[in-house]
Amino acid sequence: MSGGNKSGTKAVKTVAVMMGATVIAKLLGMLRGILQARAYGTTLAANAFTAASKLPLTFFDLFLSAAVLGCFIPVYNSFHEKDEEADRFACIFLNFIMLLCGVLALVGILFAEPLILLITQDLDDATLSLAVALTRIMFPLVIFTGAAYTLVGVLQSKGSFILPALISAISNAGVVLYFLLINDSLGSAGIYGLAAAYLLSWLIQLLTLAVPLWRRGFRWRLLLDFRNPALRKAIKMAPPIMVGSWLAPAGTLIGQFFASQVAVSGATTMFDYANNIYVIIAGTLTYSICNYTFPKIARMSADGDEAGFASMVRSGILSALYIVVPFMAAALVLSGEGVTILYRRGVFTAEDAAYTAKALRFILPAMPFFCVTELFSRVFYSREQVRVPAVAAISGIAANFAVGFFLVKAGLFDIGAVGASNAAGQIVCALVMLAFAVKRLPGVFNRALVLDTLKILAGGGLVLICCLGLSRLVNSQPYEASFFTNLWKAMVIFLPSAAVYLGFTKLTRVRFGRS
Repeated sequence: MSGGNKSGTKAVKTVAVMMGATVIAKLLGMLRGILQARAYGTTLAANAFTAASKLPLTFFDLFLSAAVLGCFIPVYNSFHEKDEEADRFACIFLNFIMLLCGVLALVGILFAEPLILLITQDLDDATLSLAVALTRIMFPLVIFTGAAYTLVGVLQSKGSFILPALISAISNAGVVLYFLLINDSLGSAGIYGLAAAYLLSWLIQLLTLAVPLWRRGFRWRLLLDFRNPALRKAIKMAPPIMVGSWLAPAGTLIGQFFASQVAVSGATTMFDYANNIYVIIAGTLTYSICNYTFPKIARMSADGDEAGFASMVRSGILSALYIVVPFMAAALVLSGEGVTILYRRGVFTAEDAAYTAKALRFILPAMPFFCVTELFSRVFYSREQVRVPAVAAISGIAANFAVGFFLVKAGLFDIGAVGASNAAGQIVCALVMLAFAVKRLPGVFNRALVLDTLKILAGGGLVLICCLGLSRLVNSQPYEASFFTNLWKAMVIFLPSAAVYLGFTKLTRVRFGRS
């Protein structure tokens, strides 16, 4: 076997394991939510905890999450083979992030009450008081989060991908163990223990990353040099990267805004359920490939390896599309079964499931564009062209709002209008990104890339046709069917369709952009 084939096989195995780790993390997250609902339901304690836990992570997601990795990885990999200098920069950057997050944590602790009231205005005095106390317990987790993201960047740049993919599973597992072993014994104080469990789980997550780095020779040092050129370069890149990450949270907020104006009872919750399913599917299938590709293209860009860079970008986008397109096609048909399997129990009615599935079907066509956005944002970060994703994100946010405003005011598609506007934002963002990519990334786009993309899309069309035909054949009526009936019908519909897709793409020889 040639060296190239061995490398490709290793890459496929690594990405597959990363996807498996992501699935494990999502399942543990769902179990955490189930245990939390069982223990606290919709009580005062639950409402206070929801408000308190949302605040620190929302702060981090809006202002630091994308910026930490987006500016750290390209700068770290620009040191070429100078590992000692790169690790020195990593220490400086890590200390800077911990200092910055420490300031954020202090602000959050001191101003917990007005911050809580800023995002949640309908809390009674008792709930607000508890939420403030829980917020002050949990806000220091932004320090651990910022440090963990930085260490993820170091590990990925050093070729270690599996453990970073598992960190969410580690934190979720910590909270699950708390519920199973401790929560009940604390009685009414259990909600404080839950807040502490969240904080401790993120600390354990950070330590889990630190141990393998220590074994690889990375040594943390108390270095903080604000004049360091690499740190200044990273800080300069951070603001547009931060703006470039706002499409998803803005889409959620815009969706909630327009869902509240739709003439469907409970539309905001239905959109939230639909969007969560979409994010889980699209994120699980896309992030592993993007996270595997990012450090490699950053190193190739820094080394001036234009041919390798272009080949890796083509391989990344085709690999992501190859996985996402058939799942999107199948989900368009099986959204009713999927929503019913996940949520149809208790007071969640068949009508609720039908509306949620409708919202999901209107969002699903954006999945390939989601792939494009996630991959090419990292491509531009590796090129240090950080303003491009920011412009694309702003364009997408504007399109989301404009389409939502038009559809809702016109009374079209009821809850589907909210899903359609969310999809429109993602599609516009991706198209803007592609327009810049064609101009600024010479050598990436070629005839083979276009042909292979068309083959994948044609395969997706076959999956859609097969799923529709099999759905009619088995007479799938998901909203009144039982859990197991929906499960076996979904398998009967999806598995043969997936086999057709695999056979078609093999016969047409999709080459994943390496030529």
